[in-house]
Amino acid sequence: MRAISIRSFAPTVLLALLLPLGCSKSQPASEQPAAAPKPATITIDAATAGSVSGVISFKGAAPKTKPLDMTADPGCPTGPQPAEVVVANSGKLANVFVYVKEGLPQGNFAVPSEPVTLDQKGCRYSPHMLGIMVGQPLKITNTDMADHNIHDMPSKNPPFNESQMPTDQPITKRFANAEMMIPVQCNQHPWMRAYINVMSHPYFAVSSTDGSFEIKNLPPGEYTLAAVHEKFGEQTLKVKVGPKESARAAFVFSAAVQ
Repeated sequence: MRAISIRSFAPTVLLALLLPLGCSKSQPASEQPAAAPKPATITIDAATAGSVSGVISFKGAAPKTKPLDMTADPGCPTGPQPAEVVVANSGKLANVFVYVKEGLPQGNFAVPSEPVTLDQKGCRYSPHMLGIMVGQPLKITNTDMADHNIHDMPSKNPPFNESQMPTDQPITKRFANAEMMIPVQCNQHPWMRAYINVMSHPYFAVSSTDGSFEIKNLPPGEYTLAAVHEKFGEQTLKVKVGPKESARAAFVFSAAVQ
């Protein structure tokens, strides 16, 4: 039997190896899948925008709280100080965060460049309840004669824990993700507490000492409005806002609901 020369197969084998390589081509850049476009920034027509306003009522006797003793720090007020958990006055409830929960158009809302200020005054946080948009600056100031420590406890944003003396410059923070009811405490004064609500839109408000609130510049539509209190939880209701309409909404919280 005649021996078969391996050399005679070399060109054929080499060609077989090169053919798959020659057929394999990277996808041209023009044919790559396009990235998903970012949602457009929503523009509100001022000629048709409306609003929602109302009052947060409180039914029943406000829970009794032990007065705060701040005398351990000479930079804090002297004498018994009222707690801030439930601020009810003549049947109205303050420090309730009211916001549009459902019904807004899809897209991005413009983020204000003006900061929201969280001050430390009278060894308390002022305001006790606040709202801010994702990416909007939070300016933390100290107008007390006491040293403070600002410690937030988020679940969807990186936390911060920083000390601030009366002579220190403001501290500026931003939140990258929407998140409700982020507690803020002072590690040096355990009674100090505030709540930050980080929103993806500007349609929110906090009830004042007379229970009133107002959300402006809403496009016409049907919405789910929510009201959140740190002790009494959340309530929702439906509201319809017509063109240039000032719709009304009312929430009633009760001491029995905790």
